[in-house]
Amino acid sequence: MPTKKPRNPILDALREASQSETKAAEFLETQRWGSYPACPRCGSVSVYQMQAKDGGREKNLRWRCRDCKRMYSVRTGLVMEESRLPLRVWVYAFWKACASKKGISALQISRECEISYKTALFIMHRVRFAMARSGGSQLSGTVEVDETYVAGKPRYHRHGVRGRPKGWAKPMVFAMVERGGEVRAMHVTNVNAMNLRTQIEKNVAEDARVFTDESPYYKRVRETHHHETVNHRSGEYVRGDVTTNTVEGFFSLIKRGVYGTFHSISEQHLHRYVSEFEFRYNTRHLDDGERTVAAIRSAEGKRLSYYGPSAAA
Repeated sequence: MPTKKPRNPILDALREASQSETKAAEFLETQRWGSYPACPRCGSVSVYQMQAKDGGREKNLRWRCRDCKRMYSVRTGLVMEESRLPLRVWVYAFWKACASKKGISALQISRECEISYKTALFIMHRVRFAMARSGGSQLSGTVEVDETYVAGKPRYHRHGVRGRPKGWAKPMVFAMVERGGEVRAMHVTNVNAMNLRTQIEKNVAEDARVFTDESPYYKRVRETHHHETVNHRSGEYVRGDVTTNTVEGFFSLIKRGVYGTFHSISEQHLHRYVSEFEFRYNTRHLDDGERTVAAIRSAEGKRLSYYGPSAAA
């Protein structure tokens, strides 16, 4: 008989943290500081929990630093700083965003957490901002490169005219996938050969093999990398080990998320959704609990104000 998989203590802690404010604070403190809580302002470990008159924790679950004398909480220095929403809502939003392969909509978070859609949408934007990659090494080995367009179907306007405003173009998502490794994905606003080539040179090592389709965007990639193509127009999708099926599989996750979960994505926020799918792909070898912890830890030092949600991540 197959052995039963042991229970994941992180998932048990997430379930408790999603129900209790104190448990949520303790979970976030453990994941952020471990056994050595430190002041996020001065870095001192000479800190203590503030207590209420009844001997329990203070209602805002704050700490005080003996060195700089400042009060702070686990929210300080994270994307949830200055938010008045319960910590259990934040923990639940991080958990669901990491556990749902094709994402979770703000409407779903709104219903399950009993908060307004406007609040849920901003929470999810902050979660995606926390997931956004910062830095990282170049892709190496075999790298597949491709682009795709993400948009809904044309809608009917006045007088039954179907189509979009003049000059409108579908937003493009550009991705580079290292086989067996990570993906680098981004929303490209000005699509041309020069911009895509610049991103390839920035994110792909010079000694890597680069596979693309026959698009003219990649004609000059061979000047800097070993470049091979497959001709989709003639029905060629695989030639030996030359194919772009891996990167197209990544695009299928994004499109299934758009069609089945989000239904519509504003172009000004598209880069945040791309960051979310990129994060989940790059942490695909982790389980849901470990992926949630990784997302929470990546929120360190990141802030996103309400009045600037469309700024580039």
